[in-house]
Amino acid sequence: MVFNFKSLLILLGMCIAFNSNAQTLQGLWDKTIAYYKGFDVQSQQTLLAKQDSLAQQIKYKPQVQAQFQQSLSSVNGTSGAFLPLPGIMNISGPQVNEGSSSTFNHFLSASMNWDLINFGRKDLDKDISSSKIAYSKLNQHKFALEIQKKLANRYIEFLYLQILDKWYLRHAERYSTVLDITKGLAKAGIVPGADSLLANSSLKNVQSSLSHVQGKLDASIFLIKELSNVNSLPIQEAYSKPFLEVLKFQDSVQSEHPILQMKKQQLQSFELLGKKQDRGIFPRIMLLGGLANRSSGIASNGYVNSGYTDLYQDFANNYFIGVGVTWNLQEVIQSKSNKRQYDLLRQNNLLEQGLVQNEIKTSLDQLNAELNAAYLGIDQSNISRTQAEEAFQLYKTRYEGGLINLSELLQVQEILLQSEKQNLVSYLNYWSLMVDKSYQLADFSLLFNHF
Repeated sequence: MVFNFKSLLILLGMCIAFNSNAQTLQGLWDKTIAYYKGFDVQSQQTLLAKQDSLAQQIKYKPQVQAQFQQSLSSVNGTSGAFLPLPGIMNISGPQVNEGSSSTFNHFLSASMNWDLINFGRKDLDKDISSSKIAYSKLNQHKFALEIQKKLANRYIEFLYLQILDKWYLRHAERYSTVLDITKGLAKAGIVPGADSLLANSSLKNVQSSLSHVQGKLDASIFLIKELSNVNSLPIQEAYSKPFLEVLKFQDSVQSEHPILQMKKQQLQSFELLGKKQDRGIFPRIMLLGGLANRSSGIASNGYVNSGYTDLYQDFANNYFIGVGVTWNLQEVIQSKSNKRQYDLLRQNNLLEQGLVQNEIKTSLDQLNAELNAAYLGIDQSNISRTQAEEAFQLYKTRYEGGLINLSELLQVQEILLQSEKQNLVSYLNYWSLMVDKSYQLADFSLLFNHF
């Protein structure tokens, strides 16, 4: 049984899912494989490469041609021999016409041309076609990595907005609590009534920001739907919790990236094409064969009959078999030029491989340095957020006791809001770096297992 590219991806996804504790991102990836039409386009490219491979091999099979014709012609005869050229009709008739001046003719033939010796061209064409198919499959792998990266980024953005929405709701509740406190204190004459207006203004400002976040959260679901056709995502604590649980910084085993593999596959194709040019200096040796069946209205005594049925009275059957050699001398010159071109392409490919390897290594070194800093920065950000929360509780207690004014409490509340937002941004940056690293490593299993 032959599995196509999409089936292979689904099977790989199931293997990853069995080892996963949180399978939400994995589930979205499985749906993306089944729904996203881009995978069908990539599979079609591989089918086209396979079809091209079959077409390349057909020319080495016996080439059979057949023709059938019946016509009305004059029969003026002549002696001697000539070389027929396009546009010249060869009519064989008697020297002296008796009977009609024209008659019906019948001709049926079949010819075969089969390459007996092609000096390795057939095997090279087969290897070149296999190389093209392998390149197409590597391109499918690269495409899958790009979609995994896009899906992971969109899912992480969704989790970020989901948590930010929850935290803004919590801030709105805090401002609402402060507003209730100010109303009570103002009614008791402890604080001026303007405090209620100021608290209500701050509450409205947070509610406005909350509406903006909720709009972006709804929009992020449409971006995920584009890939996976999922209309909604559950807003649950279990799904957002992994976002706030970073992975311990570690070096991962790097798989060879499909982009580099594609370059190596291209190099192999150039080498094969170069070898094929070397074979271009050799001729083609063919087995030839043919059958012919012909007749006309001319009888054996030379009498010309004009009736259509008269052409079936006397048939002549012939065959031939032999060996032919064709040698395109122009191709000998062209092959040398093409060989030089493929040599240059090989040299250029080797340089490109070095550039790709250096780019991947540099990107990984950069990402590892940023991830290490981000990992440490999150710890500091968590401390900052915790201390801001404690400070707010202390300042709220002092305000309720009339020890500080409202502006001081709102200032602490704003610091807490900014600390929490910055804390979430730190996590978002961390996971964005992890997505980039997974792409450079050509392995998203770590993220799929975590979320």
